[in-house]
Amino acid sequence: MPSISRTASSTVAKIDLREAGLVGDLPGAVDIDEYQRQLVNLQEDLKTLPHGTATAARFEDIVGDIMKLCFFRSLTNIEPKSRTVDGRVIRDWVAANHASEGFWQLVRQRYNATQVIWECKNYSDLEAGDFHQASYYINDKIGRFVVLAFRGIDRKKYYFEHVRRIADKDSGLVLMITQKDLETFIRQAINGKSNQAHIQEIYDQTVRIIS
Repeated sequence: MPSISRTASSTVAKIDLREAGLVGDLPGAVDIDEYQRQLVNLQEDLKTLPHGTATAARFEDIVGDIMKLCFFRSLTNIEPKSRTVDGRVIRDWVAANHASEGFWQLVRQRYNATQVIWECKNYSDLEAGDFHQASYYINDKIGRFVVLAFRGIDRKKYYFEHVRRIADKDSGLVLMITQKDLETFIRQAINGKSNQAHIQEIYDQTVRIIS
């Protein structure tokens, strides 16, 4: 079977974007070519970024760009390094959740998450403290749903024990997003596909494991 050229693949993605009704809603008033260029650059940045403290701020920026470029129809007013009123807690990203359908609507209704917090960890292995930190963000005012993005390639079994304890104690959910998941969000956006199904699958798997 002949391979599809980069130009042909890009053309297909543009058609998919138009058919999905995304063209008029593209973030920052960019056109399709610029939108896809940003996604391709983001894809390369994520793939090549070293792990560790020295590049942690850049990883936060990448996650923020993924939110803006891949979930722009549901998550808006995205704010970096948001502090609580007393200044004691700093959240990497906070986004307003105005979804009227799909996964993010489910999150808003089930967890009262009118605001969605994204916490970013630029390393492969999560620790108990990462989940403890995430649990600080859960409350009735902002909602009971936190996304924890990290550079690992899988969600280890004992991670779910921490997620279960948070669910039992705070009636909230910490959704773990791996490096592979972030790459999938970007790839699907490049191809003009919705990310709803993939993140819904992560959510469904998490809920089943901790139930």
